[in-house]
Amino acid sequence: MPNNQPRRRHRPHSFWEKFWENDRGQTIIWQKPNIYLKTWAVCTVINLFLPIGWLDTILSYIGLIALIAWAALEVYSGVNYFRRVIGGLVLLILLFSRALI
Repeated sequence: MPNNQPRRRHRPHSFWEKFWENDRGQTIIWQKPNIYLKTWAVCTVINLFLPIGWLDTILSYIGLIALIAWAALEVYSGVNYFRRVIGGLVLLILLFSRALI
C-alpha cells in the first residue's frame, strides 16, 4: 500500500545538526548552483580567455554583483548554518579584497 502522507519535517535540535542538516534531516554541503553563482562563473571564465579592456571591466562588475547577491542570499536564507557561514565568509573576503585594492 503506497504511503500518501507528506514527509514529516525533521527539526534539528543540537547546534551540530543545525550546522550541517536542513529541516528534513538531510546533510547539505553542496547544492546545484543558482543563477547568481552561474553568472559569476561564466563572467570569470570569459575574463580568463578574453581580457579585453572594456569587456573585462563590465564582466568584472557583473560577476562581482552576482557573487555579492549569491553570498547575501546564502547569509539570509541558507538551508543550514554551514551555508550561511560560507556566504558570510565570501562577503567578508569580497569586502576586504576590494577595500585593500
